[in-house]
Amino acid sequence: MDLKYKVGLALSGGGAKGFAHAGVIQALEERGIYPDVIAGTSAGSIVGSLYADGYSPEEIIEFFNKTSFSKFATLTGANGGLFRIDNFKKALKLMFRAVNFEDLKIPMYINATDMVHGKNVFFKSGPLLDVVIASCSVPIIFEPEVIDHIPYSDGGLICNFPVEILRHQCEYVIGVNVGPADMDEKKKLTILDMAQRTYFFIRRANVLSVKDKCDILIEPPSIDKYGMFDAVKNHEIFQLGYDAAINILDKNTEHLDLMKR
Repeated sequence: MDLKYKVGLALSGGGAKGFAHAGVIQALEERGIYPDVIAGTSAGSIVGSLYADGYSPEEIIEFFNKTSFSKFATLTGANGGLFRIDNFKKALKLMFRAVNFEDLKIPMYINATDMVHGKNVFFKSGPLLDVVIASCSVPIIFEPEVIDHIPYSDGGLICNFPVEILRHQCEYVIGVNVGPADMDEKKKLTILDMAQRTYFFIRRANVLSVKDKCDILIEPPSIDKYGMFDAVKNHEIFQLGYDAAINILDKNTEHLDLMKR
C-alpha cells in the first residue's frame, strides 16, 4: 500500500507541559528529521500549528515567554466554563500567518470534542484559529468554542494522543506524549488542581492503547512536576523535551536514517 506521507508527528495534550513539544521538534531538526504531517491535541495543537505555520521552536517559546494563566484567562460565570480565553485567542490570532488550515506550510490535523454529540472530531481544512482554541478549551475550566453552532471542548477528552489518524497515512510515526499525571502526595490540592488532575486521569486512559503504534515514542521524564498552567517555566519544560528527544533519537539511529529526506 502506498502511504501518503513519510514522517508523521503526533503531539499530545498536556497544558503547559506541551512546551516540551517545541523542545522535541528542535531535537528532530538537529537530527535532520522534518515531519511531513502533524496531528495535535490541545497543547499539541498550539505548538504543532505554530510550527506548521513556519515558526521555529524557539520562536514558539518566545511567544509564550510572558504568558501566564492570569494574563490570558478572565473569570466568567456563564457559558459552560469558569474562564474565557479571549485574550489568548487575540494574541494567537496576531501570531498566526495562516488563516485556514490550507495556508499552513505543513499539513495539520487538530481534534476537538463535540460536546453535543459526545464524539471526537478531526479538523484538517477551513478556519484554523477557532479549532485550535476549541482543542485546548479544557471542560469546566474554559468555555467551549462554538464552531458551526456546535460547542467544542478539549480534544483530549476522547483522543489525547492523535497517533491513529497518522498511522494509516505515514510510513513512520513519531509520538510525543506529555500527558502522564503522577503527583506529589504531600501537595495540598486546590480546586483548580483537582479539576486538572481529574482531567489528566481521563486523558491518560485514552493514551495507553495507542502508544505502541508509534515507531518512536518520546515521553519526557519528570514532566509531572509541572502543572497545566506553569507557562512561566516554559524554557525548563522546553529543555526537558529536548533532552528526552535527544536521548531517544540517539538510541534509534537506524530509524533516523530512514526518516531523513
